Amino acid sequence: MAMVRIGEESPPRRGSPSEVFSRDINHLHQTKKEKRDGTCARTLAIVFGILTAIFLLATIALAIVVGIKYSQDNNDNNDVTERIPNVIAPTRQQDSSNRPQFQWPLPSGSLYAHYKKAAVASDHGLCSEIGRDIMIQGGNAIDSVIATLLCVGVVNPQSSGIGGGFLMTLYNKTTGLCHAINARETAPAAANETMFVKNKNDSSVGYKSIAVPSEINGYWTIYRRFGSGKVPWSKLFEASIRLCNEGFPVSSNLATVLADKEKDIQAEPTMKDIFVNPATNRVYEEGDIMKRTTLGTTYQLLANATDPIELFYKGGMAQSIAGEISDNGGIITEKDLADYETVVDDAPLISTLLPGDLEMCGPPPPSSFVVTQSLIVTMGELYKSGNVDFQNPKLYHDLIEMQKFAYAQRTKLGDLKFVESARALVAQMLTKEYTQNITKLLKDTAQKLEYYGGDMKANPPDHGTSHVSIIDAEGNAVSVTSTINQLLGSMRASPTLGIVWNDEMDDFSTPGQSNGFGFAPSETNFIVPGKRPMSSMSPLVVYNKNENKAEMVVGASGGSFIISAIAQTVIRTLFFNQTVKVSLSF
Repeated sequence: MAMVRIGEESPPRRGSPSEVFSRDINHLHQTKKEKRDGTCARTLAIVFGILTAIFLLATIALAIVVGIKYSQDNNDNNDVTERIPNVIAPTRQQDSSNRPQFQWPLPSGSLYAHYKKAAVASDHGLCSEIGRDIMIQGGNAIDSVIATLLCVGVVNPQSSGIGGGFLMTLYNKTTGLCHAINARETAPAAANETMFVKNKNDSSVGYKSIAVPSEINGYWTIYRRFGSGKVPWSKLFEASIRLCNEGFPVSSNLATVLADKEKDIQAEPTMKDIFVNPATNRVYEEGDIMKRTTLGTTYQLLANATDPIELFYKGGMAQSIAGEISDNGGIITEKDLADYETVVDDAPLISTLLPGDLEMCGPPPPSSFVVTQSLIVTMGELYKSGNVDFQNPKLYHDLIEMQKFAYAQRTKLGDLKFVESARALVAQMLTKEYTQNITKLLKDTAQKLEYYGGDMKANPPDHGTSHVSIIDAEGNAVSVTSTINQLLGSMRASPTLGIVWNDEMDDFSTPGQSNGFGFAPSETNFIVPGKRPMSSMSPLVVYNKNENKAEMVVGASGGSFIISAIAQTVIRTLFFNQTVKVSLSF
């Protein structure tokens, strides 16, 4: 069975992919008509908007799949085997003091269920269904995640898409091994560490802010190496192309972003073409049916390509991309695109300090996995007895203090290809000695910032992102976080391809530019040609090393909140014995 929080009150719809989407599109048009009659706007938002906000906690979107056990009955097509009541699991130790008892809010009303064969969790319900359908057709977790992300790039363009990049952790059930895939964007060859000193805004808006897009390169790389071989490449695009051409309902999340940025969208022709409703001459609103036909054509070309990397990074698309960016003051060249390579790490970081036979794997820097796991295992060391009192303020004091120690090391990290000094720190942070030393430093009161071991330098805050977690019927697990950085990225799009471009150059640090707290920028994250900027993204998989079984597939959306959100979820589940649903709710 698979236990998954998918953020909706009913199980996935049944039927073939074509039947599912015929019903979807027909329903969308009917619902849109009803909305224009002024009777059903709320229904449309509930049916198709609710999953865009799943796992939100302070603008964080979490996607988790946990505790997988598969049915041996291959003839049973019932996906949901048990719905679990929305109740808070009892704590291991009840408070016996005379302190006032805080009444915690109940968990959200979203579905929490067991699944027999496989599970998909994404930031949008339509995309989760697309990923599910690929597995029904014989695809594995890799096939499914590509199709899911292609969909997310269509319906959640504010957060991710093929104009950005991703970090991924893959657990192979057959071998019991983890693999980390680094498809993070890179700085162009003409970039340098002082290029944004005089105008910081250029790093976040406009064509200079665009780093070399890497999403498609990553998709094709993992499809060829880890795909099932049972689902054609073109099939992964099929449903998303249909959404582009026939339309999809704008979610409340997307509508909010568009409303907030309407002035800038109206002022930028490439964004106006995509996000302004021609019927109203205003940005699309929640429930409006939005089409992305130009992107649909691009998807179709990529779907038909025998070598999509050749097309996107070396062929006609590369020429268009480089030409458009160059003509508007950007610095990405055809050579930058041709030189890009996805990095597959067959020996990713592994944390061995979890309870019992559990281990945890994730990508090395520029991912922040090593920071996230440090926070998890230090709290585990403090509370390894299993006794926890959720009414005791010290629990939350300890958590905050452990976060300070963990985050203090992040400013010393950077792309390991360019920051050799970070390798020793990463290795140290994975050891039991390091964990025990940190817990010994814990005091009952907050200390001066210098006490936590950092050099008080800062990385830029992260912003957007989308996350997908998948476990397939064979037990393979994928955790992937994709991003174009800030909401709507660089606020620039390709007029010929319909792609919204990233502003990933803003994730680098710039000399002389302190952050909002006055901390100096981190030298380990300065711009270097070919370098990949640091990120809070921490896709991870928890697995049983002796049984070769994935136990948790965890990741988060939400920029700089990702690290603490993931860590608290894992801590509450593994060490505090709470259910995943309760862990996500607090």
